Amino acid sequence: MLTKSPARIVLILFVLPLAFPALAQERTVGLLVHTEDAYDGYALFSPILDENVYLMDNDGRIIHTWTIEETDGVREAHLLDNGHVIVVAGTRNEADESLIPLTPSPAGSIREYTWDGELVWEADLIDAETLQHHGIDIMPNGNILAILWDYYSLDEALAMGLNPELIDIEFKDHPYLLPDRIVEIDRSTGEFVWQWDTWDHLAQDFDPDLPNYGAATEYPRRIDINYHYWFSRGESPRQNARGGGDWMHSNSVYYHPELDQVVLSVRHFDEFWIIDHGASTEEVTG
Repeated sequence: MLTKSPARIVLILFVLPLAFPALAQERTVGLLVHTEDAYDGYALFSPILDENVYLMDNDGRIIHTWTIEETDGVREAHLLDNGHVIVVAGTRNEADESLIPLTPSPAGSIREYTWDGELVWEADLIDAETLQHHGIDIMPNGNILAILWDYYSLDEALAMGLNPELIDIEFKDHPYLLPDRIVEIDRSTGEFVWQWDTWDHLAQDFDPDLPNYGAATEYPRRIDINYHYWFSRGESPRQNARGGGDWMHSNSVYYHPELDQVVLSVRHFDEFWIIDHGASTEEVTG
């Protein structure tokens, strides 16, 4: 009897998953689904806060890896036709955080690497008053659209019609405003060849003595400086690591070549903004 017990125990261990399907564990890692309907191509991805960028085929095999050095991580990656990648990464340079106290990780650096990992181009977009953050887009002409934070003090915001009653609610711990600016970067020169700035399009219905006075409903192409994410929902002030200063928190930007328009995803407004890229910088600031 004792000699048969181990065999009987082993048999039971193998039968349990068949007798009780609910106990069988489903596969949760690796390639889970691959049907003939899948797009015939590769997937490029970069886990946030990781220093690697991966190119994977439809069978889940890693075809190539780029390791981005001197960074606190990669936020986004784009594969070019020539096999290069352009990444948004943490900056390699220290910045004066006295004015830009928010440094989301990773941010501040846009870089281009060859297939073999050689750095061939870099734009370092971080200083005391400006910081590149979140997503980019590669335009058909090779230029890059990027989102920048620009620092404005509360005094400057009040001069644009910010309601001072919001200060204790939204800005107590972060006394500044960080509206977004979209820039188009020429990769051959590193210069900004087009830009659109939220600061040029503000409206407010608080101070009638200011030139931008008027209800936002009367100016659908303007942005209400007194709209704030938590406050406007009637909620109590919410603890937020980025505070009221991170007013817009735009996540991504996209260029539509057929319409020559730029789409900006503005998280804290729950909106997409469509901007005429065909207009000159002088026209869009008017």
